[in-house]
Amino acid sequence: MITAFCTTEAFDHLELYRTFLERETDTTGTVVLHHGRVKRPGKQVPDFSTVELKPLVPDSDDRLAALARQAEEQFQLNQALVVHRLGTIGAGDSVLLAIVSGKTRDRCFAACSWIVDEIKREEFIELIERP
Repeated sequence: MITAFCTTEAFDHLELYRTFLERETDTTGTVVLHHGRVKRPGKQVPDFSTVELKPLVPDSDDRLAALARQAEEQFQLNQALVVHRLGTIGAGDSVLLAIVSGKTRDRCFAACSWIVDEIKREEFIELIERP
């Protein structure tokens, strides 16, 4: 099962993880989670006041879903969830949640890392640090 979306609202990573686990079966041996948060210092503005996350394409939800589907196929996953924040957020706020499950840990670790790397490489969401 693939779930992927962008949101301007803060998300509850624990509730999303709980829901993810409720959909699991006994074929899952590993669940890997990446919880990305906005950190200081910033890359462009060391002591930024806020970070703005702007979609660079009109179909950012579809792009996330496509990446999750590709990971599901490539790494033979049971399930994938990807949530990305948009809008204005502050240091310490959640920006990305990627959860994957599968039979083996090597595939799940590789898949979760691949998803995060692809989101950063795809450049369909711009991060702007505001002074």
